[in-house]
Amino acid sequence: MKIVLVSVVRDFDMYDRCIRNNPHVGESEFVPLDNRARNEGIPVGYNRFLDSRPPDEDAWYVFCHEDFELKAPLDLSQVDPSSLWGPIGAATQVVWGVYHRWQLVGAVEERRKDGSNLRTVGTAVPQGTPVETFDCQCLIVHSSLVQRHCLRFDEALTFDLYAEEFCIAAHEKAGVVSRILPLSACHWSGGSVQPRYLTQEAHVNAKYPNVCYTGTSSWILGGNPPLCRRLTVGLKRLLRGRGVNWHIFLWVFKR
Repeated sequence: MKIVLVSVVRDFDMYDRCIRNNPHVGESEFVPLDNRARNEGIPVGYNRFLDSRPPDEDAWYVFCHEDFELKAPLDLSQVDPSSLWGPIGAATQVVWGVYHRWQLVGAVEERRKDGSNLRTVGTAVPQGTPVETFDCQCLIVHSSLVQRHCLRFDEALTFDLYAEEFCIAAHEKAGVVSRILPLSACHWSGGSVQPRYLTQEAHVNAKYPNVCYTGTSSWILGGNPPLCRRLTVGLKRLLRGRGVNWHIFLWVFKR
């Protein structure tokens, strides 16, 4: 099965060390998208890649950061192409039908660019464990899924939450499930919540006003403003599960 490794790259030394010269990637095709001059949003490069591929291609696309290092062979031969896959994502656990405990699902190593502060993030789970979204460091999708459902990345999400939104869109549009693929891997950086992140989180929330998803960096994506989320997410999920329109409920409640 053909595997294509796709990365938007600004640091080619890091890219060569983690990806191009990695002994665990086998006969994969490398697609480094040079972003040193343009400095455009990562989804723009990813969509340009998707638009450039043959419409009948049979391949796995592995969208990963330039500093995502595989530490064991990448084998996708027994992976279901009808799902999205990644090594680490997020899910929520319902407690008493109201409170939702945020969970990292799947595990990767994480360290600083200089190699210090090595630690394991998340919890290892069996292959196929469902999650709501994946972290942007690695998202794996089969070409047939992209073609069948015309999947694309949201270019408004320049450097944050584009993988999470891809998962949400695929699930809302076509019922595509995101599942954990255990990988021995190390991410040579860690995310942080900056003003840009909060702006892009607000974009996702406005785009999906009637749904709730969890992200690895966001307790709840979609729906209500931050101060209301933990109080209302359980009710929103309950109403959605019973086919009740959340906006109608809010209108009645405000009356």
